[in-house]
Amino acid sequence: MYWNTAKLTEVVRINPRNVDFALDDSDEVSFLPMAGVEAETGRINITEKRTWKTVKKGYTKFQENDVLVAKITPCMENGKACIARHLHGAAGAGSTEFHVFRPNTKIIEPEWLYLFLNQQRIRSAAKRQMGGAVGQQRVPASFYESLVLPLPDIEKQRDLLESLIGQGVRITNIEEELRSVLKKLKQARASILKAAVEGRLVETEAKKSNARLSDHSSSQDQQEGIAIPEGWSIHQAKTVCNSIESGTTPSKEHFRDSPDEGVPFIKVYHLTFTGKLSFWENKPTYVSKEYHSSKMKRSLTVPGDVLTNIVGPPLGKVSVVSSKIHEWNINQAIARFRCGPDLMPSFLAIYLQSCQAQSWLESTSKTTTSQINLSISNCRLLPIPIPPFLEQKQIVAEVERRFSVLDQVEATVTASLARCGMLRQAILKRAFGG
Repeated sequence: MYWNTAKLTEVVRINPRNVDFALDDSDEVSFLPMAGVEAETGRINITEKRTWKTVKKGYTKFQENDVLVAKITPCMENGKACIARHLHGAAGAGSTEFHVFRPNTKIIEPEWLYLFLNQQRIRSAAKRQMGGAVGQQRVPASFYESLVLPLPDIEKQRDLLESLIGQGVRITNIEEELRSVLKKLKQARASILKAAVEGRLVETEAKKSNARLSDHSSSQDQQEGIAIPEGWSIHQAKTVCNSIESGTTPSKEHFRDSPDEGVPFIKVYHLTFTGKLSFWENKPTYVSKEYHSSKMKRSLTVPGDVLTNIVGPPLGKVSVVSSKIHEWNINQAIARFRCGPDLMPSFLAIYLQSCQAQSWLESTSKTTTSQINLSISNCRLLPIPIPPFLEQKQIVAEVERRFSVLDQVEATVTASLARCGMLRQAILKRAFGG
């Protein structure tokens, strides 16, 4: 069966100038930040009402039934798109990173337009047209102006949408169940880490007791309330680490394109919440060997160093540097802990990931509207409960054993989520194929 087609601009106004309605300075409208749009499902959360004034030209205005599509990477690729519904005063304002599509509802249903624009093939084509600075690339409106979409009559659209929306709801329900499992896995990891650093994960040789231990390098107040087993001791990080430093970011001319020309330069997005470095999504960059050895000696990083991000949110990314390369370097948003002889790097990584360490570090942080910052001086004061070295090995082995089980479950759930996404796109592809 073949349907009529139409150029998008024939049935949709793209980024209209909103001459249809005006807002007074005192009007309240629904405000929609990019974070309020749920990727893939199109669900939105407009619970926050802010006073929107016409002088604030940076906001994107929209109306009831407008389709909003993220224009910026990676939100666009992830499917951040929605239909504006149930707006306060039938008007809205939001992120400047939305494209606004206003359908002629006599010819095209908003849901039909939304599903068409949110196809993976459309998003992939849009990505190829992106321009702008790396990390801030955007889809130009001209890309959408050239699109042609299948357009059955309005009654046929409604019939098809009833089936498509029903299938989408069923997929979304399955996805929510899978995400619930992922949430429980995250909670299980946190429980394992908490038990590990409190001495409850493996049997200790000494009898467990809630002991109040003194730390010669800390005040008594800093030690009160910390319960650890007999045989453990609490030390500030600076007393059990040979060095604790942050990195620096050189100017552009000192970066190189290949490992033959430079030293791998680790950034926050290379750190993970699993204790390992990852270059899967973000390839390493390289700083020149000359600059590395002359101006960046302080932040030189070697295998066994433990890294954590000191700029967030989120905080809590922790990775142990692998032995794959003998020298690395780090940027200014990362703290590097180099352990002394009494502290295993893998045990320190476990502690830094724990809620105990994260709570202490966050309590010393400086927070602005959009950023959390930890200081190196406070990282050096971090109190660390340290078991005997043999016990550290046992704890590390048990954490790794339990995490490996959780990793297998997580991989299965993540694969199932990916299949849900592929099924959703396969349904859309078949629907818009006519």
